[in-house]
Amino acid sequence: MAAMSLKIEGYVSSSPFTFERRRLRSRSTNLIGWQPSRLCNSKLNIRRQRGLQRGIRLPKSFCLVASSKASSSSSDSSGGSSYEVFLNFSGKDIRTNFADHLYNGLVGSGIRTFRDDDELQKGKEIGPDLVAAILESRISIPIFSMNYGSSKWCLTELLEICECRRTMKQIVFPIFYKVEPRDVRNQTGVYEKFFEEHQKRFDDTTVQKWKNALKEVGKLDGWHIKEETHEGKLIKIVVKTVWSELNKRPLSVSNNLIGMESHIEKMLMLLNIESGSRKIVGIHGLGGVGKTTIARAVYNTIFHHFEGYSFIENIQENAQNYGLPHLQNQLIFDILKQKNHNITSVDDGIDVLQQRFRDKKVLIVLDDVDQDIHVRCLVGNHEWFGIGSKIIITSRNEDVLCAHEADEIYKPNVMDLDHSLQLFSHHAFRRDQPPEDYLDFSKAMVEITGGLPLALQVIGSSLFSREKSVWEDMLKKLQKVPNNDIMKRLKISYDRLDDEEQQIFLDTACFFVGMNKEIACHIWDGCDFFPQVGLRALCARSLITTSEDGELRMHDLLRDLGREIVRQESIKEPGKRTRIWSQEEVLDVLDTQTGTSNVEGLSLAFHSRSSSPCLSDNGFVPMTKLRLLQFDHAKFFGSITHSLSELRWLSWKGFHDHYVQTNFHPWKLAVLDLSHSDVTEEWMVWNCIKMAVNLKVLILTSCHRLTTTPDLSENRQLEVQSSLRRSFIHSRYNCLSRSLSSL
Repeated sequence: MAAMSLKIEGYVSSSPFTFERRRLRSRSTNLIGWQPSRLCNSKLNIRRQRGLQRGIRLPKSFCLVASSKASSSSSDSSGGSSYEVFLNFSGKDIRTNFADHLYNGLVGSGIRTFRDDDELQKGKEIGPDLVAAILESRISIPIFSMNYGSSKWCLTELLEICECRRTMKQIVFPIFYKVEPRDVRNQTGVYEKFFEEHQKRFDDTTVQKWKNALKEVGKLDGWHIKEETHEGKLIKIVVKTVWSELNKRPLSVSNNLIGMESHIEKMLMLLNIESGSRKIVGIHGLGGVGKTTIARAVYNTIFHHFEGYSFIENIQENAQNYGLPHLQNQLIFDILKQKNHNITSVDDGIDVLQQRFRDKKVLIVLDDVDQDIHVRCLVGNHEWFGIGSKIIITSRNEDVLCAHEADEIYKPNVMDLDHSLQLFSHHAFRRDQPPEDYLDFSKAMVEITGGLPLALQVIGSSLFSREKSVWEDMLKKLQKVPNNDIMKRLKISYDRLDDEEQQIFLDTACFFVGMNKEIACHIWDGCDFFPQVGLRALCARSLITTSEDGELRMHDLLRDLGREIVRQESIKEPGKRTRIWSQEEVLDVLDTQTGTSNVEGLSLAFHSRSSSPCLSDNGFVPMTKLRLLQFDHAKFFGSITHSLSELRWLSWKGFHDHYVQTNFHPWKLAVLDLSHSDVTEEWMVWNCIKMAVNLKVLILTSCHRLTTTPDLSENRQLEVQSSLRRSFIHSRYNCLSRSLSSL
């Protein structure tokens, strides 16, 4: 693929009359074994080691580089977070004008920026906090001005910046402020006299290092500000360039992308990246074949060629949970980096998308689309976007892709024998090929799985570190399952779980996908499911995963497996099952009062109270073992008299305080979520909640009628509370020894 470049007004380079910014960082396309977390840890170790070599003691946990000492001499836009950009400049020339305007432009765009505000009070050596800020930053911007060359401080910082550029691939964007780049590179003009003075005061080695640093950075592409330059306009260009570079981060993908190169190659041919044509390409196949993984890998390979890019995952689920306007807002923010709070309807969103994206070359991936309306409301047609834009849509439903007239549809095949064996071996043995004495077993397993990547991953993980007798039993069991019955194949891994692990798996499949892992563990701990052990076992078998932000994730195929297991408990009578998640079935069971003591979990969620029918609590009476209950924004007739004494999780978002609980005894409740409710501190049910001696989590987010958190002193197990303002916390509550954090 030909190298692509971006022309920006005001750029300079070492070649005369050239205003083209070259790409400063190469990005690896070797997807197999890509491990961002390991790379990150490696970089932090390098930073610590370099700091120690300079006699500087850097903190072990290097993510918080701004100590209380540093905060007095630097400015940070996020109150203690690590920095993204380091500004290096001479305060004598530009502290109160250009440097200040650039700093505020960066901070105003949400970019964590370091600037030293104590140059006049500095000592002979730069301190550890300043070195830490340089080391931690992804981008440094040295601003060469008239008196820059006279400052030992600036030149010493520049040496650190050059070292970071060489050893850690730090990006450097120089700005030449009313000085000639050649004077900086060659120490001529005004810089010549400064270095004549340096030769008298400092040793030759130090002076030569400064000269080399100026020559190195002076050759880099950057911006040249002259007397006639519109500084405000150029600052906007700098901020936009920095923002774009900081956000060019690849998506997280598996470490074991076997055979992915061929998928990427075929997708690139279909997308025709180098052409100016607008393209919509679908990826179609059964669940578990790798559609999302392929889309992520292709996205990581090409996203830096576009002005804007967005990967929206789990379209079907998120559209159902949050509505299409939420997804439209996400798309607008990803592309424009602007939040649009005015989009409350699908039509408004369509108007904004059409108007704002028509001149932009964008890359958009819509993952797991199941309905044509999702496509129509998010990417409309080719004319919505600028020339060269590419849209990728993954779907199990080929009709959706055909209805939207996708230009191409890619249908990935299941893995061939060699790749299947390699992927299976990665999960079963943590190596490329099986040991010789397990080769026949492995080939038999691979043949039975039919080359489905997810099945290879799940079954391989379940056999990791298992003795041969377990392999023999597993193979015998697999051979009795029809090859085309994916659910039954995956159920083999489920069958090998102990009872508590199975309960965690089924709870997740029916209710908890997308829930914060720590909150779910509090619920399962209240059920005596030993979640730390159980969840670890499920993750080790690839039955459950956790996202980077700590949310529980589960492949659609595995979620369907769990729900099918529950459905088989009573195919025709939902009220006899252990869990009911379908809104239609929940309403029917409550209306007909056909629930039983078998029911342990029930979920009923509406977008708002206006969309909920009026319910009666009579339907809950037979459900004496109900431990999980969600009825967000639900409305009820009169009082609620059910004791709900077995509940561990109650989610009642949008609760109205005129509902009266006359017999509520939540003795075993572990997690209570009343977000977006109308409750006040006078709500009578607070007295009932005092009975919840095992309550660990209370969520009161967006409960705007609360002016203070009620007395929670009886809830001595409470560990996490989320509320509108921390000042709401009751004085008695403050006396307790407990941990508070925002969710």
